[in-house]
Amino acid sequence: MKTFDSVMVRIENEIAVVSLNRPAAGNSFDGEFFREVTEAIYLCEADEKVKVILLTGEGKNFSVGGDIQQMSSFDFLTYDVSILSGEMSGAVRKCKKPVVAVVNGVAAGAGCILALACDFRIMTEKSTLMTAFSNVGLCGDTGAIYHLYHLVGLAKTIEMMAFSEPIKGEEALRLGLATKLVEEDALMAEAFAFAEKLKNRPLAAIAMQKKMYWDTFYHDYEAYCRMEAELFVKSAKTEDHREAVTAFLQKRKPVFIGK
Repeated sequence: MKTFDSVMVRIENEIAVVSLNRPAAGNSFDGEFFREVTEAIYLCEADEKVKVILLTGEGKNFSVGGDIQQMSSFDFLTYDVSILSGEMSGAVRKCKKPVVAVVNGVAAGAGCILALACDFRIMTEKSTLMTAFSNVGLCGDTGAIYHLYHLVGLAKTIEMMAFSEPIKGEEALRLGLATKLVEEDALMAEAFAFAEKLKNRPLAAIAMQKKMYWDTFYHDYEAYCRMEAELFVKSAKTEDHREAVTAFLQKRKPVFIGK
C-alpha cells in the first residue's frame, strides 16, 4: 500500500484502517490532504484484501476541519481546493465497500462532513459533530448541504448549517447521525467488532445497494459540488470571513456585519 504524508493506511484481517494523520494540527485539511484521503479510499476500494474500511483520526480529534492557519493567508480557499473537498467526501460515499467513520473527539467542518459521507458512524458520548462553516463566515464545502440533507432532511440541515451548534453522541444517535454509541476507551475495539460483523455480510449485495444509493440519490452530486465551490470562494472573500479568521487568531469573538 502506498505511503502518504498525512494519511496512514494499515490492513488488519481484511479491515483497512485509514487514519487522518496530522494530529498536531487537529487533522485539519489542506488541498493535498484532501487528495491523499481520496486516493487512500480508492486504493482500499481496489484492494481485494480489503472488505471493510474504518476511517478515523490520529490523536485527540477526528478532524477539526479546514486549516485555519492557512486560511489566514486569505488566498488558500480556492475553487480547486473546494472541488477537492467535495471529491473526497464523494469518494467515500460512492465507494463500493462499507466505510465506517470512527469519530474520536471533534469532527468539524470538512471533518464533520467526511464522517457524514461514510455509511456508518461509531461515536462515544463525548464525540462531537459540528458543521462549523458559518462560524468562520463560509457557506460550506465538502458536499456539506448535500450529505446533510440526505441524512436529516432540509429543516435540520438549514439549522445545522446556520448555527453550527456542536452535536454530541446522544443527540447524534437520536438524529440518526450516529450508528452506535460506545465507551470512549473501547472506541477502536468496538469499531473493529462492528467491521467484523459487516465483513461477514453479503458484501456483493451491499456493493450493489451502494451503487443504487449513489445513482439514485447522488446523481447530480458533481454539479452540486461545482456550484458549492463557486459560492464557497465568494464566501471566502467576504468581510465576515476575514473577521472570523482574524478573531480566531486573536482569540476573541467575531463581530459579523453581514458582508
